[in-house]
Amino acid sequence: MPREHRKRGKKKKENKEVVKHELGQQDEEIHEEPNTQWMETNDEINLEAPFGYVDPDLKGYFRTVDVRIQDWQSQDYVQDDANEEGNTNEDKRMFLVAALSETSGKELQLSTDPDCSIILERMLHSMDDVVIRVFADRLCGSYAQLAQHRFGSHVCQTLFEVASSTVSREARGRIAKPADSDSAGVLRTMTELTVAISEELLPSLSQLILDPFGAHVVLSLLVLLSPQITRHPDSSHPNTSLTRSKKSAAYKSRQGSMKSILSSGAEQTSTAVVPSTFKDLAAKFVDALRESTDANEIRAFAANKVANPVLQAMIDLEAQQGKSDTPGSLIDSVLMGTISSLAQGTEPQQSNYVETLLRDPTASHLFEALVRHAPAKAFQALWNLYFKTKLGRLCSHPVANFVVSKAIVRLDSSGLLETLQEVEPVSSKLIKTGRTGVLKSLVDQAVAIGAHEEAVSEMLCRAVDIEESSIQLLIPCLLTLKSRKAYSKTTNSTDDAEAGSESTEPTVQGAVILQSMLRLSDPYNQRVIQSIHAQSTDEILSLSRHPVSSRVLDAFLDSPSVALRDKRKFLLSLMGSYHTLVDDRIGSRVGDRCWACADPFLREKIARSILPHEMTLSASYYGKYFARNLHLTMLKRDAASWRDMQRDQKKAAAGMSNTQVAKPSPKVDTIPTDTNDSTHTKKRKRATEDEIDSLFSKGSNSRKTLGPAEKKEELAPEPETIKTDDPQLNEVLGAIKKVSKKEGKRKSKKS
Repeated sequence: MPREHRKRGKKKKENKEVVKHELGQQDEEIHEEPNTQWMETNDEINLEAPFGYVDPDLKGYFRTVDVRIQDWQSQDYVQDDANEEGNTNEDKRMFLVAALSETSGKELQLSTDPDCSIILERMLHSMDDVVIRVFADRLCGSYAQLAQHRFGSHVCQTLFEVASSTVSREARGRIAKPADSDSAGVLRTMTELTVAISEELLPSLSQLILDPFGAHVVLSLLVLLSPQITRHPDSSHPNTSLTRSKKSAAYKSRQGSMKSILSSGAEQTSTAVVPSTFKDLAAKFVDALRESTDANEIRAFAANKVANPVLQAMIDLEAQQGKSDTPGSLIDSVLMGTISSLAQGTEPQQSNYVETLLRDPTASHLFEALVRHAPAKAFQALWNLYFKTKLGRLCSHPVANFVVSKAIVRLDSSGLLETLQEVEPVSSKLIKTGRTGVLKSLVDQAVAIGAHEEAVSEMLCRAVDIEESSIQLLIPCLLTLKSRKAYSKTTNSTDDAEAGSESTEPTVQGAVILQSMLRLSDPYNQRVIQSIHAQSTDEILSLSRHPVSSRVLDAFLDSPSVALRDKRKFLLSLMGSYHTLVDDRIGSRVGDRCWACADPFLREKIARSILPHEMTLSASYYGKYFARNLHLTMLKRDAASWRDMQRDQKKAAAGMSNTQVAKPSPKVDTIPTDTNDSTHTKKRKRATEDEIDSLFSKGSNSRKTLGPAEKKEELAPEPETIKTDDPQLNEVLGAIKKVSKKEGKRKSKKS
C-alpha cells in the first residue's frame, strides 16, 4: 500500500476475556512442558547420567571427604593408643558415618558421577559388612545398567572385590547384624545379595560380554563366585590383572592407596571361602553362555579384545566343573570339534582357525587357557597337530612362543626329550633374539618331572658356545644373552667404550634362566655353580650391586638343590669384602642373605672380619642395618653368649623353614566347618607366640618341675638367648631383672 494512503487509526480496546483466555492457554502450555527449552537434555547426556545429576553442594562436600580419606589411607594403620587426637578410629568411624549418611538415597547418582564414583570406591574399602550389604541392596535392580556405564562399572567392580571378605566371613558363620533391629524390612546377607545380582545379570550376559565396561563387571562377579579363577594358578595374590583393564589399573594406581582406614590389611582373611551354592551359580553362567551363543559366536569371541578375557574365565570355570571333556563344551567349540571327534573315535583334523589363534596377539591368550585346561587326550591331539615338528618356527615367533612355553609344562618325559631335540638347533637364535621363555619352560619342566636335566644344561651351554674350559663365562654370557665370541668381542673392544658398557648390561631374561638352572638337582647345576666360583671378588661385588644380576646370587643362596659345601665356599670367598658388599642399596640385601645362609662358625668369621670396619658401617646409610644385626658389641663383650645366640637363631630359622614347607598351599574352601576354623586359629596362636610369653611360660614350668638348685642352671641361659634377639627386648628384660633384684633384696631384709 502506498505511504500516502496509509492512515493511522484509533487504538482498539482489548477484550479482557480474550486476554484472559490467551494467558490461560499459555499457562497450560507451560505446565504441559516438563522443562523449558534451555533445560532440556539430549539422549547422550542422559546416557552419561541415567539416574540424574549430583547436587553441586553434595559434590563439593564429597571432595573434602576424599581429601581427608586419602590423607588417612596414605598413612600406616596404628592403634588408637598411638593415634593423635582427632585421628583415632572412633573419629574416623564418625567421619565415615557422617559421609555415608549424606549418600543415603543418592547411591545411583553418585555411582554414575565422574567425580564422586572414585570417592565411593575409596569409601567402600572402609565400610563394614552391614554398610556394604546396605549399599549393595540399594543398587539392586540397576546392576545391568550400572555395569554398562563408564563410571558405574568401576563402582560395581570395587563392590565385588570388597564383598569377597564379607562372603568369606558369612560362610564361616560370622554374619553381622544391623544395629537397628526395628528398621523396615530385612537386610539380606551378602551371599543372598550376590545370588540376586547374578540372577539380575544372567539375562543380559551375551550383551555384557561384548560391552567394554560390562565385561569387566562380569569378570569381577565370576571371581567373587569362584576365586580360583586366575591367569597364574600358582599365585595366591588377588587377581586384579584379570578383572581390571590396563587403563583402569593405571588410573587406580594414580589415585593412591586404596585400603581401609579402620583396620590394617593383616586383619583380612587370606583364604577365600565361598558357600557351596556359588559353585552352582557359576555353572549357570557357563550354561547360559553355551545356550545363548552358538559355536561360531564363541569362536568370534577369541579375537575380540573385550570378550576374550571373559571367555578365558568361562573356560576355567568349565574345567573346574569337569565339563571340558564333554562334546559341545566351550573348549570343543573353540577347537573346532576336537573333543567331539575324540569322543566318536575319529582323528581330529587340523584347522586353519586354530593355527591363527597361535599367532594372534589377542587370541593367543585364549589358546594358553585352552592348553592349560584341555583334557589329556585333547592336549595330546593339540600338541601333535599344531606344535610337533613346528617348534623351530613357533619358538622364534613373537607371539606363539608364549603359547609354546605354556604347552611345555604339560609334557611328559618322552615328549620333553623330543622337544629338546627339536628346539636345540634354534636355541642359539632364541638367546640372540631374547625370546627365552621356551628355554626357561624346558628347564622348569625338567626340574618338575626330574628327567633330562643333563640334556637341558648341556643345551643351554651349547647355545652360548660355552665349554668346560670357558665355564667362567657362562654367567656373564647368559646374563647378557650373548654367545662367548660376541661377549668377548664386546668386552675387548676399546674403540667405543660406552657402547660396549651398554651392551653388557644384565638382562632379566638371562637372570631368570640362571635362576631356573640353579634349581636343577645337584649334579646338573654344577655348571652354573662352577661359573659363580670362577668369578673374582670384584666381579661378584659388581653382580651384587645390580638389581637384575643380584637375583642370581639370591637364587644361589636360597636354592635347596645347591649343596651346603658350595654355599660355604662362596661365603668364604667373600671374607674380607663384606664391609664393601653391604655398603650398597642392593648389595646390603645380598649381604643379609649371606648372613642368613651362614652357619654359626661362618657367622663368627664374618662378624670378626667386620669388626675393623664397625665405625665405617655405622656411618653408612645401608651398612648400618647389617652391622646392627650382627650385635658386634656383644661379640666383643661376651663371645660365648654371642655364639649361643647365633646357634639358637639358626635353630629357630630352621624350624620356621620346616613349618613353611609342611604348610599346604592356600586353597579355596567351598564347604567350611567350624572345626577347621578352630584348629586353624589354634595353630596360628602356637606359631606366633610372643617371645616374652614363651620366656615366662618356660620359667613357670621350670619352677613347677625343678628344685631350687636346678632352677638357676636351667633358667640362666634362657634370658640371655631371648634378650639378644632384639635390642629393644634386651632393654625391657634388663629393666625386669633390675626390678626383680630390688624386690629380692627387700624381701631378704624383711626376713
